[in-house]
Amino acid sequence: MTIYFAPEAGEDFAAVVGYLVERNPTAAAAVGKRIFATIDKLARGDFEGAELALATGEIVRSWPVPPVRIYYQRHGNALWVVRIYHHARSPIVR
Repeated sequence: MTIYFAPEAGEDFAAVVGYLVERNPTAAAAVGKRIFATIDKLARGDFEGAELALATGEIVRSWPVPPVRIYYQRHGNALWVVRIYHHARSPIVR
């Protein structure tokens, strides 16, 4: 399975880890590792999140990795990470 990241997902990840690294580099590294480990498990099909609609109308699945939620889609042999959205932000789901 190939993993792709939407530009917004990359920006989300950079914002979360960037915020943490200024305050606690060890926590930033741990969160980053947990996010990528979960994405790898999603790509392998180890688990599947609930299907829902983003505010844009786009249908995605999601999986929590506190303090964020990973929003993703499967297309053939590809996993697209759409967003890596922090729980403290305004909801992006309907």
